[in-house]
Order: sequence, then C-alpha cells, then structure tokens
Amino acid sequence: MKYSTTQFVIIRKSSTCMSRFEKPLSEYESYSDALESAHYTGKNLVPYQCKKCGKYHLKPQEFYCEKLQTVCSCRSHEGNLKDSYKSYDDAQKMANIRAINGVNLNVYKCPEGNGYHLTSHY
Repeated sequence: MKYSTTQFVIIRKSSTCMSRFEKPLSEYESYSDALESAHYTGKNLVPYQCKKCGKYHLKPQEFYCEKLQTVCSCRSHEGNLKDSYKSYDDAQKMANIRAINGVNLNVYKCPEGNGYHLTSHY
C-alpha cells in the first residue's frame, strides 16, 4: 500500500499481466489511482487501461503509444484486427520500439480513416 497526502492507493501485482522481464505488473482499479502512483514515483510514467485484464498499469512515457479505441475492419495477415494509432508519430514510435527486437515495420494510414497501422509489408 502506498500513502499520499490525499488518499491511500492500493497497489496489487497482476496475476495475468507481465512485464517484458516476466515480472507481474502493478495494477490499479482506476485511472486516477494509477496517475497518483505515477506522480508519487517521480518517474515519467503514463497510466493506461489494459485490454487483457481491464485494470490500469503504468508504462514509461518513451514506450507509450496512444492507440485509438475505435475499431476498423483492417486485419493482419493472421486475421487479427489491427491496432490503430492516434497519430503517425505514435505509430512510428511503436515501429521503433519493435525494431529494437528485430521486427521491422512500416507505418501507413488506415484506408478506413481510423488513424495509422503498422505493416511488415512494403
């Protein structure tokens, strides 16, 4: 449990969501709890709602890319719905992050007008 001057923020470790180092992520019940914890750490962290568990986690600003909640019908070569990024810069940031792990991706504008997607083709 973490104490702030305004409230208590309960931090739990996730049983389903892991970091890239296979450690459980901290999870928060609300965006405001996650934001309070981010401010408390003094680090440049951004709260986001996880699609997997529905809770909120924190991510370093340099690895945060804003995805759109709206869904288009664009699909990957595996048949999965594609993530849509709010801006070209957010999509490019994700492509750069993936390039660190050897995955080369290109950014393109969604043909349905739903932001930007990534592709391994071009």
